[in-house]
Amino acid sequence: DRRRTLFRAARNPRMYANQDPSRARLFGGGGGDVESGAGGSQSSDQDLERDNDAALNRMGDRVAMLRKITGDIHKEADSHHSLLDGIGNAMGDATGALSQTLTQFREVFVDNKNGRNFCSLVGGMVFVIWLLYYLSSSGG
Repeated sequence: DRRRTLFRAARNPRMYANQDPSRARLFGGGGGDVESGAGGSQSSDQDLERDNDAALNRMGDRVAMLRKITGDIHKEADSHHSLLDGIGNAMGDATGALSQTLTQFREVFVDNKNGRNFCSLVGGMVFVIWLLYYLSSSGG
């Protein structure tokens, strides 16, 4: 029964820390000092307390490690969030520049009659160059 109480105290130290009549009741059974018990019981109680303290220390180390890990995860998530924001802004800028370029292209080549003449001239030159290449490669 004492081991269960010690185990519960180790699992939830806040609940047992404020109870009266203090730790002597946990270890001694009827109140009074721990040293007033029998010799075998006293060493057993001390061993249990030592084991309890060691378990609490290990648990504290694990909590500290988990706190550090969660802090590192939070920093990494913030870093990725800012990186993604930067990429989104760059993509927005590129989209704006592309739309402006397409608007200017439409003004020059589609909406303007001179633009159509220019496209016809460029297309004709490409066709003549291709024809000359075709004739020179098949003839020689």
